[in-house]
Amino acid sequence: MKTKLVLNFNPEVLHMPITHDLISNYGLMINILRAEIDEIGGKMVIEVSGKADDIKKGLAHLKDCGVVVRPIKEGVRRDEESCTHCGMCVSICPTKALWFDAKSGKVMFTEDKCVACEVCIDACPPRAMEILI
Repeated sequence: MKTKLVLNFNPEVLHMPITHDLISNYGLMINILRAEIDEIGGKMVIEVSGKADDIKKGLAHLKDCGVVVRPIKEGVRRDEESCTHCGMCVSICPTKALWFDAKSGKVMFTEDKCVACEVCIDACPPRAMEILI
């Protein structure tokens, strides 16, 4: 089984070996897709692979530690009608899932490249991007 998750944590959790615990104690494979961590807390977008029961136990452990866990079932979606093709999202997309097509003059979105880091959501002036959880 494989699933993508957004982990939000406060300063009290920063010292904890979160990914190490998931790997060592629950036998999970962790792929960190995006991480923003500083002294006031952090957010990580990870892809977790392993047996369904082990994932369930690992997520319960994270919640017990005070980590807010949000599954990403579908990723990010762009509302075509709201998008003005301004390009703000293109300049900040770390995986180049959002890109500008010079021929059409439009912003294009390649969902397979998206890691649901949510950076485009904050950057989008018309609020055309949303996370699907």
